[in-house]
Amino acid sequence: MKTDDLIALLAANEAPARPQTFILRSLGLVALGVFLSFLMVYFLLRLNPALGTIVSSLWFWVRFAFVASLAGLSWWALRRLGKPGLAGNVRWWPLLLPFALLAGLAAVLLMRAPSDARIAMLLGVSWQVCSMTIALVSLPLFIASVVIVRSFAPIRLRFTGAVLGLFSGAMAALVYTLHCPELSPAFLVVWYSLGMLIPAVIGALIGERLLRW
Repeated sequence: MKTDDLIALLAANEAPARPQTFILRSLGLVALGVFLSFLMVYFLLRLNPALGTIVSSLWFWVRFAFVASLAGLSWWALRRLGKPGLAGNVRWWPLLLPFALLAGLAAVLLMRAPSDARIAMLLGVSWQVCSMTIALVSLPLFIASVVIVRSFAPIRLRFTGAVLGLFSGAMAALVYTLHCPELSPAFLVVWYSLGMLIPAVIGALIGERLLRW
């Protein structure tokens, strides 16, 4: 009887602490990844000197909403993929909603724009470097995310790896916006999306090796 009481007491004391410890650890790792990605942007790319001006633009917040919604949705999916009881119910299509919404907006704006302005809307001034830069800036966040997910109990390893990569890419894209001057939805839906999908594809390819437990 005393042993049962002791087990019950330990269980009662431990249960509330575990989620709190996990949340703090996860937030700490994500914060560290964001900080390291920020240092990469700050020292290698520099912050956009017009940042204080463009924050008043509607398109700045459209860009922010696109990237932030992907980060939020991918984290939501990632948490559920780490729980065997919920992993089977996670679907991929909600992650496509921000892409679809921005693609629709970009298509409308391109159709309404003069024909000679469409290429500039699509390519901007940084299309050659944007996607790869986002992928590189995502590296610290990718590593932090792997460490976090390895403390889960994932069973759909390739899918989890892809979502993990998308999360790190979206968070990196948020950091990259501090440097990037591009605000055109057409540019974002192509080159930002590609930059976020690169770590997602890498995560899918190596997820079984990295996340096996």
